[in-house]
Amino acid sequence: MDLRVLQFAESIGRLGSFTRAAEEIAVAQPALSTAIAKLEDELGVQLFFRMPRGAKPTPEGELLLARAARIFEEVDSLKRELSDVSDLRSGHVTVGFPPMYGLHYFPGLAMAFRKRYPGIEITAIEGSASSIRDRLAAGTIDIGVLEARRVDSDWKTIRLGSDEMVLGVSNDHPLAARRRVTPSMLSELPMVVLSEGYLQRALLDAYCVAHEVQYRKIMECNFVHMTLAAAQARHGAATLMRSMVEELPGLVGISFEPKQMFNFEMCWRRDRYFSKACSAFTQFAVSADAPKF
Repeated sequence: MDLRVLQFAESIGRLGSFTRAAEEIAVAQPALSTAIAKLEDELGVQLFFRMPRGAKPTPEGELLLARAARIFEEVDSLKRELSDVSDLRSGHVTVGFPPMYGLHYFPGLAMAFRKRYPGIEITAIEGSASSIRDRLAAGTIDIGVLEARRVDSDWKTIRLGSDEMVLGVSNDHPLAARRRVTPSMLSELPMVVLSEGYLQRALLDAYCVAHEVQYRKIMECNFVHMTLAAAQARHGAATLMRSMVEELPGLVGISFEPKQMFNFEMCWRRDRYFSKACSAFTQFAVSADAPKF
């Protein structure tokens, strides 16, 4: 059933005339009459009584016009919703990010974005770099925040900034006064580490393998707050982001020798539909109004 023909029928029913309806919608009357006749054949009913001075809907025509009015309302509603999305008055963005990034940076970014676009809903998903990468590959999130080494070469990216991975220790830890951590200092060092799959763990393990040293693991978890609390309480050292350590009391961040840097990127798949809301989020993330590292 052609929506345009329903509009023809609505005009005829409202105006009571084939001629006036043809004039209103700027179509030749013979074409309009033919379209209505085809619709009647398709439905197997007569929709209008043709009279010398006008037209009147049959009972079947009244039913059609009532249903058509609902259809037109739904179409208008859909157009408004799509217009809202395109105008960024509504929409939805699902973003996945690693815990360290989430604790320090993402809340501020999300709140600033919501202030600019209050109609766009954000779903935030925290997880290891591996899990976020898998979610993005599977299409269950729109955007991932990952360290550059975890980003697929086929994905589109925007560079967000850099941060340094440091050894986080309490203020009264034996290493607290050190400016650099050398490989030998890690040998048998009691450490609280994140689970395998987290990039900090992978970098720490790779660093130790490269320098043939082994730390002493006293706790392993996938709960970032626990690693922070353990380091603050001097239960063990932990690998943390410098930006985070600088904001937390009772902690000192010591650079590795050589420095271990993270380059964070916002990434998304090229082969999936990328909504205007998602595009607005990525653009806002690198704008002057967004919080920086």
